[in-house]
Amino acid sequence: MLKLTFIDTEAAWDEHLHEDYASLNRRKHKRHRMSSKRIFAAAALSMHIGDDGTTSIQGLQSWTEHGYGDEAAVVEALLDHLRYRPDDTVITWGGLAADLPLITMAAMEHQLVLPPQLRFGQRVKFGELMPHTDLALTLKDKGRDWAHMSELALRMGVPRDLLARKSEVPYPLTVEDWEAARIHVELDTVLTALVALPWLRAQGRIRGDTSAIAFHLADWFGRMRAQGTALAEPMRDLRRRMMDRIERKALEVA
Repeated sequence: MLKLTFIDTEAAWDEHLHEDYASLNRRKHKRHRMSSKRIFAAAALSMHIGDDGTTSIQGLQSWTEHGYGDEAAVVEALLDHLRYRPDDTVITWGGLAADLPLITMAAMEHQLVLPPQLRFGQRVKFGELMPHTDLALTLKDKGRDWAHMSELALRMGVPRDLLARKSEVPYPLTVEDWEAARIHVELDTVLTALVALPWLRAQGRIRGDTSAIAFHLADWFGRMRAQGTALAEPMRDLRRRMMDRIERKALEVA
């Protein structure tokens, strides 16, 4: 059985950190640096995929400053979530360049301990998945060009309307903004899963039709999270597209 957890975070600039750093330099830094960012939301989607291709969605958890208080509480909740799942492979899109540095800096500042999957110096046997697999880096490999998640998701049949809101989320100011940010970071874990599953199938890690898994995930997220939001119709569209693929493949086999 393959145990997977897809994670994503959202962060915003801490202007006080940026100004303090800029004040130390003769050349004023107009460009914000990553170290001046703080995480304000995080999400984790866990799935189990059996050797026969059967899929079980273990749950989708999210944490925001609005609900938990501050960056330390959000990051601690995410780290504990992963720590309680030591056998799960953590999958991100661009996580080594974006999410993991921010998570690690937050852990350093707030005296937190990273779970094994996110610690530095991971080593695995040839052919095994890294405890934290950055899918963007894996696809790039030794090539020069990076693939954007959106362009890959389009190839996998994800509706454009689900990707239209893929850009960064500004720091929320209202209750409605916080709810939108929570849905956004949760959706990003689903999108990561939707592009990771075909990659895992191509690598021989999972069996069966990934369109069926995507249909199951779209149906679950549509019922549990997207109802009553702007994501409801795009998620239904995704479900229809995956069903069309399943039916076409069934006809080909017949």
